Amino acid sequence: MEQEQMRSLLNISVEAASHIQGVLARGEIEPALEEIVDNLAQIAAHIETATVDAAGLMQKVHLYAKNVQASVDDIRCGRTALECGVLWEIYPFVVEMQRLWHLATEVLSDASARAGHQERLMQAMKDLHGEPRTHYPYDVSIVLCAYNKLEYTKKAVESIFAHTDFSSGRIELITINNGSEDGTREYFERLPHRKKLNPRHNILGINSWQHIAEGKYIVGFSNDVVATPHWLEHLRTAMESDERIAMAVPTCNEESISNLQGIPVPYANTFEGMREMQEFAAAHNHLDPALWEERSVLMPFLAITRSDIYKLGLIDPIYTRGEFVDDDLSTLLRRTGWRQLLLKDTFVHHFGGVTLGADRHKGAGNALDEMRRVYYAKWGVDAWDSRGGFSGSENAWAWHTFHAGERVLVMEPRFGELACDLVNAYRRSGFVPHMTAAVFDERYLPDTDYLFDETMMTASIADVAAQCAGQRYDVITAGCYLDELPTTDVVADLERLYALLAPGGIIILPVRNPGSAYELDCMMHAGTREVYEPKTPRYAVIPYRQLLERFHAHPLLHQYRVHSILMKADEELVRRMKPLLRHDEDAPTDLELSLSVRMFFLGISK
Repeated sequence: MEQEQMRSLLNISVEAASHIQGVLARGEIEPALEEIVDNLAQIAAHIETATVDAAGLMQKVHLYAKNVQASVDDIRCGRTALECGVLWEIYPFVVEMQRLWHLATEVLSDASARAGHQERLMQAMKDLHGEPRTHYPYDVSIVLCAYNKLEYTKKAVESIFAHTDFSSGRIELITINNGSEDGTREYFERLPHRKKLNPRHNILGINSWQHIAEGKYIVGFSNDVVATPHWLEHLRTAMESDERIAMAVPTCNEESISNLQGIPVPYANTFEGMREMQEFAAAHNHLDPALWEERSVLMPFLAITRSDIYKLGLIDPIYTRGEFVDDDLSTLLRRTGWRQLLLKDTFVHHFGGVTLGADRHKGAGNALDEMRRVYYAKWGVDAWDSRGGFSGSENAWAWHTFHAGERVLVMEPRFGELACDLVNAYRRSGFVPHMTAAVFDERYLPDTDYLFDETMMTASIADVAAQCAGQRYDVITAGCYLDELPTTDVVADLERLYALLAPGGIIILPVRNPGSAYELDCMMHAGTREVYEPKTPRYAVIPYRQLLERFHAHPLLHQYRVHSILMKADEELVRRMKPLLRHDEDAPTDLELSLSVRMFFLGISK
C-alpha cells in the first residue's frame, strides 16, 4: 500500500471514530453509525494486510488493526455494546494506530525529523512548569493492565477495591485485558467500573488507554501488585506537595524490584503470605515526608504520574520489547526539570514478573541488550554506566554531621544517583542542602536541573577551583570514580578541593580498585566497560596504596578515612583468581582482600 493511501485511510478512521464518539457523547441516534463501524473494520482489514510482515512499530500498527476488527466483531455479536466498543476500544485503538504509523514512517525514519520531534516534546514538557492545571472529571485514573495470570489479577483487583475510596466519584478505574485467554476478560466484565479495554491481540506496552483516561493523575497498576492501606492517599499527598513532581512510586518487597527501591519484609512472597503482608503494610504505612527520596531513575512497577505530562507522549514506542522504557522515561523527566520520588513511607506488595513475564526474552536476541542499544542511540549515553551512583554511599555520609544551610558540590554527577542519595540523607536529618553541580562531560549537562540549585560547565578540577573561588562547601563529592575525573596530579587537585572546604567540611570520593577481581575480569573479557560507545573510554589507573601513603604524610590531607566495598557476587571470581596471582612476587600480602575490594570511599576532613 502506498504511503499516501495509508495516511488517508488512517485519517478517515480517526475522523470516523471521532464522529461516532461525538454522536454518542451527545446522546443522539444516528442510523448510519453501524455502517460507519463496519467501514472502520474494512479499513482496518486493509491496514492489517498491508502490514502483515511488518516489524517494530509497524507491527504494533498491524496488531491495532487486528484489534479494531476484533472490537467490531464483538459489537456485531452483541458481546460488547456499541457505545462501550467505540468509546473505550475502537476510538483509542485507531488514534494510537495513526500515531504509531506517523512515528514509524515520518519521524523515526529521518534523523532530522526524529530530533525535531524530541525537541518539541521536551520543550512542551518544560512549558508545563508553572502552567495552571485544567479541570479534570476525576482526580485519579487507575489503569490496571493484565495479561493472563488471572489468579494474580484477582488479588490486584480485590486489593484496589479494599484499599481505595471510590465513594467520592473522583477516582476512575480502567482495566485492560491485553489478549488474555484465561478468563480475565470475563472477570473484568463482572466488575462495576465502566471503562474496559479488551484488545484481543496482545500489544506489549499498550498505550491506547491514555486517550480515554480523564484523571488529573494517572496510576499505572500492574496485575502483580497488591494495594495496601493508605497507598493512594500517600501517593496523592506526595504529588500535591510540589508542582515540580512528575511521578511518585511506592516501595515494595526488595526481592521483587531492582534499583534499590525495595525494603526487607518478614513474610513470604506467596498468596498465603498476603494476610501477613497486609499486617506489615498497615504498620508501615504512616505518612512521613522525611522518607520521600529523590531519585534520578525509577522503576515504576506502580506509579502515579501527572496526566498532562503523560499524555504528551512519555512512553516512547521505539522500545518495542518492553525493556528500558523506565530508563527512557526517567531521562525525559530529568532533562526537562521534573522530580521523581520514591516513597519509603508507603509500601505495596509486588509479586514481580507477572505482567510481562517470559515475553521479555522471547524472539531473536536478548531484549535487555537490544533495548539498551536503542536507549544509547537516542540519548547518546549508556543507561547503566551513566547512573552516577555507588553502593554503600550511606556509610560514607555517616562521616559528616548534617546541619541547616549547608552547601554541597558534586563533580560530574551524571544522572545524579549519588547526589540524590546525599540529598535524601540530608532530608532524613531534617535539612535541605544547597546543591551545586560541576559538569565535565557536556552530555550530562541536561541531567542537573531537576536536583541542583546551580550548575557550572567546567574542564578540570583546577577550573572548578577557579570558578568556585570564594565559595566554601560542607561536602564535596563526585558521581564518578576518582580516576574518571579530569586530573593530571591527583594530590594537587585534592589540595585545590580541600581549599574549597568550609571548616568541618569533608571530601568524599569513590575510588576504584584497579586490582580487584571485578576490574581485572572486566579488562580481560569486556574491556573497561560494557557500553555501546564507538570507542572504549579510558581512565588513568591510580594505585590506591601509594596514594594513601602520600596522604598519610601530607600536612593537609592526612585526616582521611576509607570505607571498602566488597560484593558477594565477586566471591567466586576471587576464589578462581587468587591461585593465579599467589606466586607473583609483586602481589600484595593481603591478596584476597585486594582482589575482593571492588572500590572504596575516601573521606578527607577539614
